[in-house]
Amino acid sequence: MTNRDRLAVAPLRWLVGPVAIGAALAAGCKGDITTPGGGPGSGGELCAGTDVVAPKRIIRLSFNQMESSIRALLGDTIADKIALDYQIADAQHRTFPPLSNPREGAVVTDTVWTLDDQIAQEAAQYVHDNFGAATGCGSATDACAQGFVTSFATKAFRHPLSADESAAVTKVYTDVKALGLTVEEATQYGVYAALSAPQFLYRTEFGTSAMSMGSLTPYELASAVSYFLTDGPPDAQLLAAAANGGLASSDQLRAQVTRILGTDAARANLEAALFGYFAIPTIETIVVDTTKFPEWNDGLRNSMRHESELFLHDVLWGGLISDLLTSRTSTINASLATLYGVTPFPQPGAQMDADGFAPTQLPDNRSGIITQSGFLVARARPDRPSVVGRGLLVNATFLCGQNPAFPAGLQDMIAAVTAMLANATEREKAAYRADPSHVCSGCHPSFDPYGLALENYDILGKYRTVDDQGRPIDASVTLPPSAGSAMVANAVEMAGVLATNGAFAKCMANNMIAYALAEPAAGLTLDSCAVSNVARAVAASDGSFTSLVAAIVESKALSARSPGGAQ
Repeated sequence: MTNRDRLAVAPLRWLVGPVAIGAALAAGCKGDITTPGGGPGSGGELCAGTDVVAPKRIIRLSFNQMESSIRALLGDTIADKIALDYQIADAQHRTFPPLSNPREGAVVTDTVWTLDDQIAQEAAQYVHDNFGAATGCGSATDACAQGFVTSFATKAFRHPLSADESAAVTKVYTDVKALGLTVEEATQYGVYAALSAPQFLYRTEFGTSAMSMGSLTPYELASAVSYFLTDGPPDAQLLAAAANGGLASSDQLRAQVTRILGTDAARANLEAALFGYFAIPTIETIVVDTTKFPEWNDGLRNSMRHESELFLHDVLWGGLISDLLTSRTSTINASLATLYGVTPFPQPGAQMDADGFAPTQLPDNRSGIITQSGFLVARARPDRPSVVGRGLLVNATFLCGQNPAFPAGLQDMIAAVTAMLANATEREKAAYRADPSHVCSGCHPSFDPYGLALENYDILGKYRTVDDQGRPIDASVTLPPSAGSAMVANAVEMAGVLATNGAFAKCMANNMIAYALAEPAAGLTLDSCAVSNVARAVAASDGSFTSLVAAIVESKALSARSPGGAQ
């Protein structure tokens, strides 16, 4: 085995010991949360139970967060190359929450480690090949190189190095030099070791005691806040606040949220998160029968996607959360204007941008993202809309309903029923599925009504009053109990109910907390105090998305952890 072969397996061994992650886990930092959440609360009062929903834990960085962290450490050139080489999802294709993608997972498996290791090697090779530019060292001296490696590890670990960590980082460098390798090579392996270490690949959420419920340490909180808001590591100002006690109060946290949300990185991250939340990327893979819908093409597909991007940008940073469901203002182009029945286009006083999009007041049969083409086409069949598909999407997205898995062993029965009801209206089909004597009645009434309320929109989202066979459409429904059992005449009324009865607000709070935690937590439910108190705080504020984000950052759901199952 050559010296370089020996070095290939060394970095993790060098740096894993000082953090004592295994000892911390053995002391009680794993398992499900044991303290249940409280009830949903009422009115303006705080819920009486705990807001703490997650146990003490270590949580790995997603691949996207690794790439963002390397970008902050070494710049765009190597980060862009890593993103391309390892097919790390771009901002518009991330999952919600970040670790929900099967490629990810909450722990470093053998498969994940292989990819992590390759990324670390490539970043380290970049430093070797671009030594002066990467390190800032005018000449390859030990003093400058060791200073860079120590500084690099401090930034990579997102906290000041302990004495053990500092000694380990120094040992990597000196061990490599002792083998007769160059300053550049010793620096390369120092970077490789840092990017392979648990302190980089994971975030800890232990607080000061592994055995009792309590707050995260300031540096843990800084990382939690930053990866929530930007999908990247804490910047110098946030780390300085952690060092100086500047994250101790709600006012201090809110000031950091306000500052960070003013950055392009935070806005791009959260817009992308909501883009995935509303299933808009599904547009890319939808197949449409162009013999029935000849207007469908890649241009229209891209127009739908871009409308959703612009709509989310405008509402998230200039509107209210309820506007996501109720706003009739959108930014569209001529193709979408034809689809939506908007004439003239652009409207008087509106200016088109370079892409041909202009702010537009939509007709009164439109209401927020739920009636936009990009959302509606996301759950269509090639030749017709899908009441079931749209109902499932609304149930999950706006109500946080737990959609059932497709029933195993019933394919033949479903095929027979489909053939039997081939000429029935969608309402007649839904009534059959809801009949108590039918096996489907246990599930479909909880989501079919949402799809029926959207039946006025064809596969592409064009408004219609009759179905494909020329029969009048009746979009009136009684919404399921999870939406308050309200009677609505159409999708616009449904959107208004969801926006005002608190159901969507609580669902948004629930899912954004899950996003902040990077994965769902056992203690996080619609009825948990964490969700109720965040929703209450937003209702008492201006109702904006910024207020929702700030309420989550200020909550114990983000900043505190329970001891978990092993106590």
